[in-house]
Amino acid sequence: MRSASNVPAEDPKKRAQSILDSLPGSSLASKTAILSAGAGLSIAAISNELYVLNEESIVAFCLLSVFWATGKYGGPMYTDWADGQISKIKGILNSAREDHTAAVKTRIDSVKELGGVIDITKQLFEVSKVRSRMIGSTVSLDVGLQLG
Repeated sequence: MRSASNVPAEDPKKRAQSILDSLPGSSLASKTAILSAGAGLSIAAISNELYVLNEESIVAFCLLSVFWATGKYGGPMYTDWADGQISKIKGILNSAREDHTAAVKTRIDSVKELGGVIDITKQLFEVSKVRSRMIGSTVSLDVGLQLG
């Protein structure tokens, strides 16, 4: 039945190697010891009725399987979505920075055009002083004419 399936069969040696690679430890002996100790502790717990395999164990196994599948298959999709959001926000911020830089440069250029304002203001102040003197002398002449 398996040979008629369209699903390619995974090589059992590769599957066993991937399980061994996922275990902690650096040598084959330490990985085998971890597997043997885990199996031995499980068998001892079940045989001494320290652990009873019941419906709660099955529910826990199913829940952990769902969490694992969500992490394995949903994690990359979430990462892609989050990277897209990050790049979108970076684009918005970089665009705003460029717009702000252009606005500041435009403002600096417009202020440079007003660089001669100080000289013009000094000249206008001198003109207003002369005008004040002229008005003062005109008023004093009017007063002199009215008195005399």
